Amino acid sequence: MTREDKKEIIIKGSLLGAILFVSTFIYLVIYGSIQSLVNIGTFFVPILLGYSLIGIIIRWLVYRSALKKESSHLFSGVASYYWVWMLCIVFSVCAYFIPQAIRYIILTNAAVLLLVWVLDYLYLKNIAKELNSGLKYHRVTLVEDLLSRPKTENMFMEEIEIYCNKNHLTLEVIEYGMPAKIKMDNTPYLVKLGQYYSMVGTVVYTLEFRSILSNAVNSNS
Repeated sequence: MTREDKKEIIIKGSLLGAILFVSTFIYLVIYGSIQSLVNIGTFFVPILLGYSLIGIIIRWLVYRSALKKESSHLFSGVASYYWVWMLCIVFSVCAYFIPQAIRYIILTNAAVLLLVWVLDYLYLKNIAKELNSGLKYHRVTLVEDLLSRPKTENMFMEEIEIYCNKNHLTLEVIEYGMPAKIKMDNTPYLVKLGQYYSMVGTVVYTLEFRSILSNAVNSNS
């Protein structure tokens, strides 16, 4: 795990935790009691830190599972549906022993997690679709799906070259590596390896082209 990966896990995990905390607060405002809101106000910082820790753990688990999915198919594809059903059964049994208020909060958080996952998936697919439809390259981030994960820097750079050739774009390499800094049709980009999950649970690796300022690129060349 690189320093950039750790930073991304902490930032996105904390943001996810904050979203879960807000969903809990909204639920308590609508359906909870005044005493529940008073308790949240009293223990605001510990509760928010707890949710942030949960979000970071979830992001770390996603990162870790993505590394293992190439060599293991036990939790991917159609097999993921069986795991979902098994977890639903386990949660249903455990819910019998959990107080009703806590149970509804957990269900609210789970619904928010599902919504975040679906929106993230649709967002990435929409960007990839726009990129492949031949639109002008003026967006902040462009995404191209890959058939497999590049294992070396050479394979990563080959994927960038293949993409440029396929879309009839000029390519100038400014900084070789993974991530890489390039120019496509004289437009500077930082290219990173990304990923998302398909609707059946399999990991899809991507090339992420993030536009950067020309003077920032020239200062590194």
